[in-house]
Order: sequence, then C-alpha cells, then structure tokens
Amino acid sequence: MKKTPLLAFVLTFGFLLPSAAQAQRANALPSMMEQQRRQSLSPFSETSSPAPALLDNGIVAVVNDSIVSSVDLRSRLALAILSAGMPDSPEIQKKLLPQTLRTLIDEQLQMQEGKRLEITISDADIQTAMNQIAADNQIPGGDMAAFLRHHHVSLATMKAQIRAALTWNRVVMREIRPRIDIGEDEINAELQRMRASAGKQEYLVSEIFLGVDKPEDEPEVQALAEKLVEQIKGGAVFGAAARQFSQGLGASTGGDIGWIQIGQLAPEIDKALETLQKGDVAGPLRTADGYHILGIRDKRVVALGAMKEMTVRLEQIFRPFTPTTEKETLLREAAILRRTVSDCASLKGTLASSFPLWRWQDLGEVKLADAPPWLANKVAPLAEGQSREAMATDRGALMVFVCGRTMPKETVNKETLRAAIGSEKMDLLARRQMRDLRKNAFIDVRLK
Repeated sequence: MKKTPLLAFVLTFGFLLPSAAQAQRANALPSMMEQQRRQSLSPFSETSSPAPALLDNGIVAVVNDSIVSSVDLRSRLALAILSAGMPDSPEIQKKLLPQTLRTLIDEQLQMQEGKRLEITISDADIQTAMNQIAADNQIPGGDMAAFLRHHHVSLATMKAQIRAALTWNRVVMREIRPRIDIGEDEINAELQRMRASAGKQEYLVSEIFLGVDKPEDEPEVQALAEKLVEQIKGGAVFGAAARQFSQGLGASTGGDIGWIQIGQLAPEIDKALETLQKGDVAGPLRTADGYHILGIRDKRVVALGAMKEMTVRLEQIFRPFTPTTEKETLLREAAILRRTVSDCASLKGTLASSFPLWRWQDLGEVKLADAPPWLANKVAPLAEGQSREAMATDRGALMVFVCGRTMPKETVNKETLRAAIGSEKMDLLARRQMRDLRKNAFIDVRLK
C-alpha cells in the first residue's frame, strides 16, 4: 500500500493559541466568571476546609524518582474545583480526590518522559498559555495570577499543570507524529463513508473520558464519572471539567472531539447519540476502555458542500381550524400523526385511512438558499421521511415532511481529511503510550 507523508496536523492544547474555529467553540462554553455568577456561593471560599485525608503534610505518591506531596494534591484539588465551577464541599473533594491524584501521577510520568527526551518549556511559553486561559475565561483585566490569589489557589499549581501539558504535547509530536502515515486508500475510504452518510445526522460532541486500566480502579472511576455528570447537569462547566479530569487528548480544548456520526465511536456511545438533542449531557457510558460523558453542542445533517446549496423535496399536510376543533386538540392529533408516519411513501395512505381531515400537498423540489429562512432552518437538519412538530398558523395546523434530498456538489478537502484521520490515530497512540508509561513505572500510592 502506497503511503503519503502526513502533512502538518498539530496537536493543539487549550493552553495554546487556538484556531478561529476552536476559539468560537471555546467562547460558546460558560467561562469561569460566568459560572461563578450563576452560583450563590463562590466555588472556592475561605471557609472551605480540605478533605480530612489531606490534613497531614507528607508524601501521597512516589512516581519513579519523583514524589507527589499532600500540598501538591491539596493545591490541585482547589484548582480543579475552581476551574470546573463546582461547590467546594467535603463530598466533592472526596469524589474528585482519586482522579486528581491520578492526574498528578500521570503528569509526573509525562514530565519524566520530557526530561528523558531533553524537552524544555520556557517561562515565556507558560506566560503565553496563562494569558490565553485568562482571555478564554474572561478574567477581569486578563490577570490570571490576581484571579487565582483572590480565590486562594496557588499560581504555581496552574503553572505546573501547564508545563506538564505543554511537555506532553511536545513528547507526542516528537515521538508519535513521525510514526503516522496516512495512505490514499484511507482517505478514499473515509471519503466514501462520508458520501454514504450524506443526509444523515451528525453531532458536535464534547467528551470527558475516564479510563479504567485495572479492575480495582472501577469503583472510584465510576463514582467520579457519576459525580461529574451530576455536577455538570447542575450547572458546572463541561469544558473546564474536561480540562481537569478527562484523559482524552481533546481534554485540552474542553473535551471537544468535533463532529461525530453514528458508527465512528463505540457501539455504547452510538446508541446514546441516537437519542440525544442539542444541549443534552449523557453518561457515564461504560465502554471497553472506561467511562465517557458526552455533551451535545449541536446537530446537523451531513453535507459534503455548502448546506445552502442543498435541495429538498417537500410534502405538506394541513388541517384547518373549525369552530368545533380547538387548537390544542388539533396539535395533539398532529403529534400522533407524526409518530405514526414512518416514511413519505406511506404518508398519503395514512391520511386516507386514519386522518381523513388532513389535506396533502406536494411542494416539489426546494433549494434551501431560495426558501424562507424559517423553512430552511426547520427542514435542513431533518432526515428523509421526517417532519418537525406541527406549526400553528392563523388558519390551521401545518406539517412539512422531507421526502428527498439532493446534496450539494462535493467540496471536501482531502488534506483536511488527512489531518482528521491523523489526529484520531495520534490520540489513540498517545493513550497507549501513557498506559505503557504507567505499566513500566514504579508507582507507590501512600494516600489511604
């Protein structure tokens, strides 16, 4: 199989300057400041007390020739709680403690690997990252140091987290990226899959992934996953929680894993996606590797070109209001009709047999660019055979069904596909390398 060298796809972390698309996604997430305004209490206050297990100073873990101290763990726990917008309580601390310690252990391994490869991170790199975090989170005056001091969180703790993230980024780019080649056959296969998926739903997904490397870790990881879901549904910031706790490479960009279609992820995740709507949070979902928490930021129909160039074939049904038919009654009947119709081929027959007072009309081919915005917005995301909820007009109830679709001319950039495939492979290999580092390391956890 002929291979083509992988073009520059860059493993970017949220600490680095994001692309325009990444910036747009980040800005769509609640910031630290916005999250605090939502809560009646600051997520980290002077009255908070550390978890009892952390009261004594000492060593909580040995990682090869490095240590993690109780001071390190207390400080990181405080940063995690502040960043994720969670209430600072003994219960939350207890739930977050095991994963926070695991993260610190992983960072020690990452720093050790960086040292072995003679990778260094400058103070200027860290300051650039700090400035970006302040901008992304709308910190007043852009002064992250002052913000952390105000909330009694160590600046050194955040700098250590950034240094580890940037170090691991460079380790992955140096050690893993050169081993990845993307063949033309892989690009063509992905393009064929996209063509086959045209007109189907895809989902803009954020993910928190918590791995289970050993059976004995299962209870703690599951408990953390359940607590994170509870907190996120209660208003905690999904992206901030992902940055602090997720073990996927997307963690650094708030868990963003991009547009996903059914069949791209594990079957357990596919099954959940089919039931989710924009704004939903799902999980924790157990797969072979661990637990996944999903946040659905948007949904759309797959198109290989500009959506406005899509043409849809529409059929409409209508029932007028009468003096003896109340609006609510008619809309309830419309909901039943919508659930009854499974495809456009059976629409006219269903009306004739069960809903004879409804009128059918063929609207023909409609180009979305030429349709009224209200209509284009309603039908663009629909799969064939589907309709949106009935609309009430001044004369009656109306439903529009999508009965065919002509996709716009293909405008897929193969180099974009190459980058996406490469990033997916790099994510997988980076996870494997971390598992190998843990497996081969001497790790002595002393926290009981």
